[in-house]
Amino acid sequence: MKDIQGTIFDDFEPPATTDGSYRGGLKHRKATEEHYHMKFDQELLKVNQRLKVGKVKVSIESYRGALQLRATLPLRPNDTNKNGKDTKQYKISLGIPANCEGLKTAEEEAYELGKLIARKMFIWTDKYLGTQASRKNNITFKEFYEQFEDVYFSTRKRTLKSEGTFKIYLGNYKRVFLSDSFINAESLKNKLLTVNSPAVRNEVIKVARIIAKALSIDVDFSELTLKHKKRHRKIPDDKQVVSCVNYFQNKYENNSAVRKEVKDNWKIYKLAYGLLATYGLRPREIVNNPNFNWFLSKDNIHNTFKVHESNKTGYREVFPFVPDWVELFDLKNQESIELFKTALTGSETSDQLEYKVQLISKNFCSSKIPFQPYDLRHACAIRAHLMGVPIKAASDNLGHSVEMHTKVYQSHFGIEHRRKAFEQSFDGMNELDKLKDEIARLRKRNAELELELSRYQLRHSM
Repeated sequence: MKDIQGTIFDDFEPPATTDGSYRGGLKHRKATEEHYHMKFDQELLKVNQRLKVGKVKVSIESYRGALQLRATLPLRPNDTNKNGKDTKQYKISLGIPANCEGLKTAEEEAYELGKLIARKMFIWTDKYLGTQASRKNNITFKEFYEQFEDVYFSTRKRTLKSEGTFKIYLGNYKRVFLSDSFINAESLKNKLLTVNSPAVRNEVIKVARIIAKALSIDVDFSELTLKHKKRHRKIPDDKQVVSCVNYFQNKYENNSAVRKEVKDNWKIYKLAYGLLATYGLRPREIVNNPNFNWFLSKDNIHNTFKVHESNKTGYREVFPFVPDWVELFDLKNQESIELFKTALTGSETSDQLEYKVQLISKNFCSSKIPFQPYDLRHACAIRAHLMGVPIKAASDNLGHSVEMHTKVYQSHFGIEHRRKAFEQSFDGMNELDKLKDEIARLRKRNAELELELSRYQLRHSM
């Protein structure tokens, strides 16, 4: 059988945007699963057609996540046929998972069973009675760990994003599940109960669901999810954003421990800081295939930044939330951009990409920036709200849904932001009142002038 596992997603393009929300992720997973199942069904049909052409009296069916062989066989021990025949049609489960790798194995088993039937040599062994399949399902977490990567990518396209996600899942598997315990519904739940952090627990549940699905274990983890505690973020205001941009230069130029050959590296992280602050980008979006050719192009009259399609929420063109910062932060400095491209772009693996994202965070920390890179993104969401930018326009610019956008700025909309919003609102109201008074005064003056003009015309017409 042709090996299609590595090519099954070649013609698949996931939804361009997942918007970063649960619903967006669900849409992405659903599209991936639908594509996979369509391809799998096509391959299953081809396998059965090959068996039929080869006159193999066995077919393959998919049932509840496993593959079964269907054939007319001599009666199973202690079984009868109501029509009095000494044969009967059976479905044989060999514990083969319903994926493309499993399909290869199932086809081989079908040919083997077909030969036994043709030669009239078939007998009911443990293998065909299902005893071996039952024992095969008694697998430990350590044993399944060796299969985990193949299982995970059997239904997913390998990309930088999916490989990065897998590395996270693999790490959680090692920390929580890896043991000599047998895998079943109870052991999966018990492992989850050892994790008390809501964020980690809910991530580990994702791994547990993959394990359960692969082994056809019927289990519900919904009652084990934990609510996240609200995380306090130090969202900087515009004044603080501007004042902190030179911290990188201070660190590199005023620290005797910094080697001479990297003294100019402050330009790399100042540029990263400026891009994050001005455009509200995710850190990964500035190191994963940034389009600096467009950014520097004379045709880019609105100073937009193009996010590559391979990022979390696909391609988008981003307008600056504060246009003046493009010049203030010297974002189009050719030397800084070349240094940035050499140091932080060109990743070929998810590990390399993650390492470069972490470099930005580490430089924020070592330069004494009092907030994290992602806080600049949240600052843009709040700034857009205070500026009165329509929610749909702001959320599209940030590359997430209106729901996510609202959730972000409400979650981090502190008392100072409320004070500023009220002051701006009251200032606007006061300004409106002043304009109304001025209009009323001008109308009164206009009426007076019209009356005076009428009197003048009357006197001179007599």
